[in-house]
Amino acid sequence: MARIQVGVIGLGRMGAVHARHLAGSVAGARLVAVADVDPKRLALAEELGVKGYVEFRDMIASPDVEAIVVAGPTDQREAMLEAAIESGKPIFCEKPLAQTLDAVYRIKAAVEKRGAFLQLGFMRRFDPGYAAARKKIEEGAIGEVVGVYSMTRDPHLPPYDYIASSGGIFADLAIHDFDILRFLTGDEVASVYAIGGVYKYDRLHEYGDVDNAFCTLRFSRGAMGLVHGSRNAVYGYDVRAEVYGTEGSLRIGYDRETPLLVLDQRGASHDYVPFFFERFQNAYRLELEAFVDAVRRGAPPPVGVDDGEKALAIAVAAQRSLESGQPVPLDPGGVLRGEAT
Repeated sequence: MARIQVGVIGLGRMGAVHARHLAGSVAGARLVAVADVDPKRLALAEELGVKGYVEFRDMIASPDVEAIVVAGPTDQREAMLEAAIESGKPIFCEKPLAQTLDAVYRIKAAVEKRGAFLQLGFMRRFDPGYAAARKKIEEGAIGEVVGVYSMTRDPHLPPYDYIASSGGIFADLAIHDFDILRFLTGDEVASVYAIGGVYKYDRLHEYGDVDNAFCTLRFSRGAMGLVHGSRNAVYGYDVRAEVYGTEGSLRIGYDRETPLLVLDQRGASHDYVPFFFERFQNAYRLELEAFVDAVRRGAPPPVGVDDGEKALAIAVAAQRSLESGQPVPLDPGGVLRGEAT
């Protein structure tokens, strides 16, 4: 079959990752175009040998573009998705869908009205470790799930212009943890309680954000959950999870990039995972291959708009809990009604 010709909107850190994968390593796909208003970022078009657009709507309208990856800034994503949905072309969108739940509801309504194909970029679901853990849980290998723990610790704070449009630590960073715990348990979150603070980067006060936060979750079938999000793991990129059951436990992730332990007069030491690209490089490729495969087969997206809504609902509940100091319940089915800001 001919490869699907893909265009990427937004060439920030995730858009560039997707563009590079599509340009060379995603089976069944071929990168043909990219769009970004920043000339420095748009230089990637020349590097990859594809057409570059300043206006994303022009790229969407191009007959050469058969599918679209939306990776622009979160606060601009709704307009990008609106145009992409109207085009009728299959869409892969980075998380989150939008900054607010009301915006997500509008996007969801547009997807349903148009019958659009829209897949969310929750790449941990495609990581071999998380996928294998999900299978073990479904097989009953650890009995009934008692508790789940997930951490995302970035080695440093991203640029402040990114922080300004990111939606905050829950919607930007911990949303991956919220989604993967739904994926692992096969259950919905019933309530959230969050605490957090600014421990290292004082300037975050200006943005109403924090650099460390903990969330406790209660799932609808009774399992307990804990999420830790941090932006100051100075030793490296630390992403791990554990699922504890009545008959055993599953631990997911690793902290040693190179399989080498150095033993000398200073003791034992090893390196650490540098950042998200190195840890999830394979998962980013696999999620795009799943996107291409589903489009070709006419199958539903493996990660859909409902998953995006529910992950953001948990993030919004966590932010409300952080601000109020009280647990926040979610509606049955893991949804949360009302304006997200």
